Amino acid sequence: MRRVSACSFLLSLIVVATAAAQSSERTLFVSVLDKDDAPITGLGVDAFTVREDGQAREVLRASRAVQPVDVALLVDNSQAITRYVNDVRQAVSGFAQRMAKDGNQVALIGLADRPTILQDYVSSPELLERGSKKIFAQPGSGTTVLDAIIEISRGLRKRDAARRVMVVLTTEGTDFSNPNYQHALDVLKESGAALYAVVLTEPGNNTAVNTEEGRNRAIVLADGSDASGGRLIHVISSMSMTGTLAGVAEAIEQQYEVVYSRPGALIPPDKIEVRVNRPGATARGTPAAEPSSSKAGQ
Repeated sequence: MRRVSACSFLLSLIVVATAAAQSSERTLFVSVLDKDDAPITGLGVDAFTVREDGQAREVLRASRAVQPVDVALLVDNSQAITRYVNDVRQAVSGFAQRMAKDGNQVALIGLADRPTILQDYVSSPELLERGSKKIFAQPGSGTTVLDAIIEISRGLRKRDAARRVMVVLTTEGTDFSNPNYQHALDVLKESGAALYAVVLTEPGNNTAVNTEEGRNRAIVLADGSDASGGRLIHVISSMSMTGTLAGVAEAIEQQYEVVYSRPGALIPPDKIEVRVNRPGATARGTPAAEPSSSKAGQ
């Protein structure tokens, strides 16, 4: 019995050592912006540094990302947009059509009262234009930002695109979401999507901090965008929404595909960081999502 136990123990050590010695390639989709938030292009592999839980990884390749993107655009259509509805429609239409022209799949989801699909995933600019015309301010309604993030995140997990983006265009009006912020953050992380949030902020509006729902929304949009490799952008004028979403589209279009080597490990890293050696530049990376088809046999 002792010999069998010793052999089993030795075999376990060999298996663990072999797994640790093996390495695999991992991919990040990285947006690199200068101090004016304009994309920086033309960077090579030497410009990037990747760390996992503080440990440096070897960067193998860096090139322009060409993979199609699944884009879920969550739009505030609650009572709070009554004065801004035309600006919201214009911003949504321009962004959705621009992303679809590159063959990306885009969906439009309304946030009033409950998450509602205005247009399911398509790459048709014409259908997305029709979807944007369905945006109306619904009287007496509030938003359901966290509910929508959770629902759409679960939907994205069932799709096959390696690049996934969720864009939230919202006011700081009343929110009626039920989940707490940590649950929404966990589900968003599992989706593999980068979260971009554009928030219309009105001076003197304290709704975002005076209610539990408002605080939860603020935490998810801030922490979720930061952790996923996206951005949180506050605007003070509805007329700037179109230009802001155009900037988001450009950042997505100019992303890099950064491939690095990860040593074999039994536990995946909690934190992945990417940086560039350009003064004033900011890099934000999102790990490539695992296609749903690859999970079928699991």
